[in-house]
Amino acid sequence: MASPLERLYQTKLALLATVVTVVGIALMLLAHWASGSPAGAWLDALPVMEVGSALFTTGLIAIFFEYIDQADAEVRANQRLRKVLSEEAPAIRDAVVDGFAFASESLTNVASTKTLDRIVENCLSIRLGDKRLAADAYQDLREQIVGAKERWEDAHVAVALAPWAKGPAEGRGAMFVATIRWEYRFVPTSPLLRFSCVSDLDAYRELLTDPSSTATWYFEPIDGHDAASPEVFELVQVAVNGKPQKIRRSVRKEGQVFTVGLGGDVKAGESVTVSYTYRVLVQQHGHVLHLDLAQPTKDFRAELWYGDCGIRYMNVLDYLSGPRQPRYTQLAASDPSPSVEVAYEGWTFPKGGVAFVWVLEREMRTVTSRQK
Repeated sequence: MASPLERLYQTKLALLATVVTVVGIALMLLAHWASGSPAGAWLDALPVMEVGSALFTTGLIAIFFEYIDQADAEVRANQRLRKVLSEEAPAIRDAVVDGFAFASESLTNVASTKTLDRIVENCLSIRLGDKRLAADAYQDLREQIVGAKERWEDAHVAVALAPWAKGPAEGRGAMFVATIRWEYRFVPTSPLLRFSCVSDLDAYRELLTDPSSTATWYFEPIDGHDAASPEVFELVQVAVNGKPQKIRRSVRKEGQVFTVGLGGDVKAGESVTVSYTYRVLVQQHGHVLHLDLAQPTKDFRAELWYGDCGIRYMNVLDYLSGPRQPRYTQLAASDPSPSVEVAYEGWTFPKGGVAFVWVLEREMRTVTSRQK
C-alpha cells in the first residue's frame, strides 16, 4: 500500500499533467482561431502554436511517462544507493571509528549513558576474549570509579607515633598518640568537610561508604574512653589552599563529628588543595594502624615515624589496587629516627589503603623470658 506521501506526489503529478495539457490545447485552439480571423492577426507574431504544442506534448508524454515510470525509478535509485554504500562502507566505517576514538565529545553527543556502557563492555570483551569477565569487570569499575563523586591527586599522609602520657605505659589501656596529616588536591562536590569518630562498627562501615564523609575513625571503647572523648579524636587543623579554616565540633550519642567549610574563595568545579591534621589514640596491643583511601587516588605516599615507642619492628601491608608495585623505604627501629614509607605512582581504586603493623619490644622480652 502506497504511503500518504507517495499518494500526494501522484495526485500532484496528475493535476500538473492535466493543467499543462489543458493549457496546451487552449493555446493551440487560440492559434488556429487567430490564423483564420482578422481580429487575431496580431497573434501571428507570437509563437502561440509552438508553446501550445510543447505544453500539450509535455502533459501527455513527459509527465505521463514520469507517472508510470515512478516505481522503476525508485528501484533504480535504491540500487544506486546500495552500490554507493557498499563501495564506501569501509571508508565511512573508518571515519566514524576514528572520529569516536580521537574525538570523545563526538561520541558523547550522539550516545546515551547506557549506550556508552554497552560500547565499553563490547570493546573490553573483545580485548579480554571473555564477555562475562568484561561485563563483571566493567560493572565493578563503574561502581568504584564512575560512581565516585571525588578524585584525589598527589595524596600525601604523614603519621607520627608517640606514647600516650595520660595512660598506663603497658598492658590494658596503653595507647599511642598518632598525629596524622593528610594533603591532596581534588575538586570538591560539597562545601563542607566532615570528620567523624565512632565506636559502633555498623556506623563506621556506613560512614566509609558515605560520599559526604571526608575521614572516619573507629575507636573501641576501653577504660572509660569512647569515640566521644576529646582525647580519643581531635581535629587539630584544616587548611584549604593554604588558608586555615574554622572547625566546628559536635558530640553525638555514637561519637563526635567535626565540620569545616571550604571558604568563600572556592569556586564550583575548581580544584583545591586541602590539608588537615588530627590526633587519635591507638591501642598499643592492637598492633595496627590502618589508613583508608575513600576515593580514587592518583600518586599516593604514606610515611610513619615511630621513635621512642618501644617498637621492635614495623611492617607495611598495602591494599593498593593497581598494576604496579609500590615503592618502600624503611629506617630500622635501631635508627635514631625510625620510619617507614610506601609510595605508589598512578591511580588506585577506593576502599584500598595501607596498614602499619608493629611488634613491641617488651612483647619480645616476655616471650624470651617464658622460653627460659
